[in-house]
Amino acid sequence: MERQWTPHQEEVKQHFIDARGAWKWSAMWDTILELDAEIVDAYADYSSVAEKREVLDIKMRKLICVAIDSVTGCLNANGLKNHMKHSLQLGISVREILETLEITSMVGTCSYALGMPLLYEACLNRGICLAGMELDDRQKALKKEYMETHDGYWTVEKENILRIDPDYFETFSRFENVPWKSGSLSPKEKELLYIAVHAAPVTLHQSELKHHIDRALECGATWKEIAEVFEIVSTLGIHAITMGVPILKEAITEVEAAGTVVNKQ
Repeated sequence: MERQWTPHQEEVKQHFIDARGAWKWSAMWDTILELDAEIVDAYADYSSVAEKREVLDIKMRKLICVAIDSVTGCLNANGLKNHMKHSLQLGISVREILETLEITSMVGTCSYALGMPLLYEACLNRGICLAGMELDDRQKALKKEYMETHDGYWTVEKENILRIDPDYFETFSRFENVPWKSGSLSPKEKELLYIAVHAAPVTLHQSELKHHIDRALECGATWKEIAEVFEIVSTLGIHAITMGVPILKEAITEVEAAGTVVNKQ
């Protein structure tokens, strides 16, 4: 049975479709509209700033959405599929979408990069100075190779990882280079995707974010383009609503079916 909307709800739904496109509307938004039309109305404007301004082209905007919906800690399968379908419909290639997923998968190293300094500190408090361990010839060679292929880039985090586990360092370095060796996206597009991934609310890796901002600027990105990446990524918070409200509706239905009156005010 087709839902009956109030005039205000009909107006909000049309406003959303005008701002975000009919492709974005789904049964999930019907449920949210039913419970709170105002949040739908406000999100339509909030989430379409980048769409209206078009500082970044449509391909870049869609790939950023694919990246942040697939980043570990978010894994929004419904949103991810929706953005992938829209990307394919726009002519974005399968290779470009795959490359975006490969770049996004690099965020896994944040666990190591964030945890290692804490391990160093905890060991030092117990009289074990990991930082005092000298690099051997193999480790020095790995460091030299990495810096030569990354325009001199090096951090204390990477030194810490290399010192503790050169095998891990070497294998991850190879893993993270795959999109750069075989990918079809430009260096600038890659850096903008890295910015999106590291700025995502489920990541927030500041040192890597700073590095990729610098790299993006060097690759020709403008500050307006980078700011627009942040604007797109910030809308990730809507998942609390898009995932939570349908579950809330199910909970309401189940509680009411059990004979309890639910306070909806």
